[in-house]
Amino acid sequence: MKQREVLIVGQGLAGTLLAFELHFAGVEVCIVDNPQKSTATRVAAGMVNPLVFKRMTKSWMVDDLLPVMKKRYRDLEDLLGERFYFDLPMIKPLSEQETELWQQRKADEKFAPFVEEICESSPVQPIFEANAYGIVKGSGYLKTGLFLDAAKRFFQENELLIEADFPANHNNFGDRVFQDIQYNKIVFCEGHFLQSHPLFDFVRLQPAKGEVLQIYAPELSEEYIINRRVFVLPIGEHRFKVGSTYEWKDLTDRPTEEGKNSIVDRLKDLIHVDFSIEAHWAGVRPTVTDRRPVLGKHPEFDDVYLFNGLGTKGVMLAPYFAKEMKALLIHHNYTIDKQVDLNRFL
Repeated sequence: MKQREVLIVGQGLAGTLLAFELHFAGVEVCIVDNPQKSTATRVAAGMVNPLVFKRMTKSWMVDDLLPVMKKRYRDLEDLLGERFYFDLPMIKPLSEQETELWQQRKADEKFAPFVEEICESSPVQPIFEANAYGIVKGSGYLKTGLFLDAAKRFFQENELLIEADFPANHNNFGDRVFQDIQYNKIVFCEGHFLQSHPLFDFVRLQPAKGEVLQIYAPELSEEYIINRRVFVLPIGEHRFKVGSTYEWKDLTDRPTEEGKNSIVDRLKDLIHVDFSIEAHWAGVRPTVTDRRPVLGKHPEFDDVYLFNGLGTKGVMLAPYFAKEMKALLIHHNYTIDKQVDLNRFL
């Protein structure tokens, strides 16, 4: 019987970042992951946008999240010998009203790290003809599949990973045993599969299916992310990830013709160059009704924890809240922000 302090169920973005945090802290950790289960992280474009364009506000907690995120991904690039996080500015075509609002934000020092001057013409041509074009700083993307694969190899080489299914009805928490692992604490990081977990049925999860395309467009600039009703994210060699959609009824991971057509229609309105579709994916985001992550200890079962609900901004949220989750697991009576505390649903 192998002894481990913490057992993590799920090797998506949440489980992976938490496992690294605990490993770096010297905590004996083991991950249980079923490779047959889909994870939204692999499908996601991995885009980071520090702004919310609807009202031109800063993304929630962005000033705290971005420095932690960039440092953690850079440290992991050094550890894993791969480059998977890329800084890349973003272009936002603006209406007349949006242009006025952008100018107001540009004059506000709180927005200085993220808002560039307005351009009268787009540095990327030919795209949607707008009143003006705003340039966003601090944006970028994570190559999510590359990151998860590199992390998986590290976990396997260090005997930190078991590829198996952890059944939702597993009731052996009293013995704290799974296969040949005896653990003291368990953390569930299973993404949208949380909705079928009997221990956490009180968490108000609202999963949303999203579809993404990969296109080949040799005439389109790769120097910017373009974002207007659809994002166009350069990933190298004239290829781009394009998305996405939101669907709350069909929560399968099967791509649909309807989803593809929705993306293509918006894409044709935005970029005026020829392109071909090379791939089409779908995944289910583990979003929560209040759009905040969920961290905490189960109210009845000692040493049973949850780390979930990263949703559409998971790339930016995961490193910061993995540190919070580590502190909760290690330090007795550690208090986390009430906005993300599991107990807010009780």
